Amino acid sequence: MSLIELGQMKYFEPSRRIRKNSDRSESYEIDLPRLDTNRNSIMQGIPKLPLKTLSLGSFFIFILHWLVKFEQVREHGSFYDLNIAVEKDFQPYGMKEPELFPVTGVRRIPKIIHQTWKDKMVPRKLTSWVKSWVKNHPDWEYWLWTDASAREMLADKYPWFLSTFDNYPENIRRADALRYFVLYEFGGVYADMDMESFKSVDPLSLKYSCFLGQEPYEHPVLDSNFEHIVINAIMGCRKNHPFMKKVMESLPDFSHMWNVLDSTGPHFLTLHYRQYQKNNIPPDVDDGVYLAPAEYFFPTIDPVKFFWMRTQCAKFDKLTKIQQKACKSLKVKGVKRTIPSISFATHHWIHTYLDLSITLKGPVEIHTVVPHVKIYKSSKTLS
Repeated sequence: MSLIELGQMKYFEPSRRIRKNSDRSESYEIDLPRLDTNRNSIMQGIPKLPLKTLSLGSFFIFILHWLVKFEQVREHGSFYDLNIAVEKDFQPYGMKEPELFPVTGVRRIPKIIHQTWKDKMVPRKLTSWVKSWVKNHPDWEYWLWTDASAREMLADKYPWFLSTFDNYPENIRRADALRYFVLYEFGGVYADMDMESFKSVDPLSLKYSCFLGQEPYEHPVLDSNFEHIVINAIMGCRKNHPFMKKVMESLPDFSHMWNVLDSTGPHFLTLHYRQYQKNNIPPDVDDGVYLAPAEYFFPTIDPVKFFWMRTQCAKFDKLTKIQQKACKSLKVKGVKRTIPSISFATHHWIHTYLDLSITLKGPVEIHTVVPHVKIYKSSKTLS
């Protein structure tokens, strides 16, 4: 047999010879390799590749396959092809009827928008969303909390918390904690910078003294098998609300938690919301807390979760009842959803540690975005 090389690939070509037949005709005889049950003999004819090369190749093929599948689900967001039976009378997760809001009355939450960033130089990618809050709330104050002004405020008004604040291992924990103190001290509405406003939250500010947002219904169900996770990306509260007092005073007791979600983030906030609800305080009274439907502030599912959700729902028979309901909802509604008219805002799910465009697009000084911005000064004045 002759060995033929083609680029980096090698294969064996059987050798042929002419045979004279008895009737003087000619035919070809082909010598095929004899099958040897000895593994070493068989492997002698196969080019050897380093184990490291094979491992890396397999790894990259796996990653490429995963990325292709992720992109397909991200682009199309369809769960329709999954083998999941959906009853005709099935009711997916979501609001069943619109809520009625007052148009006049005593305002319960002050007209202040709070946002945070490390300094006055705000990423250009976020500025249009910042402006949306100013545009839809023209008679509201806008406060930006930088790392420096945040610490100054805490030093002035809550020095007992400084040790915990300074010893947090990540900046995100400080950003999480700050928003609770700001809402307790000043009142108003806090919104992450990747939240885009569609219309004024005045109706909520008239009806409730404190409101919280929740992630899309399917998020916690498929992630952790429970319903309704409170997310701190947007919150509104009156000044000195007892719920915010409870939350901020509990922060030191949870500072040892290794996961930021449990220490200062959504899991932490969800726990305290559930505990507070045991008081059976109606949401529309002065000390009440209202958990807004996901449609109000989080009408879209985080694209990062698309592939994971599809993977989970592919194991439909092994899921719990509420997880099966979530999968049926996804099959009916899909994951790429149109924002409903009842939405006050939407979350763009910008994961700043993954999104290079946050940095690449460059920063803009906050005064060029919001000329009337207010920043806390330790002298007790605002600039």
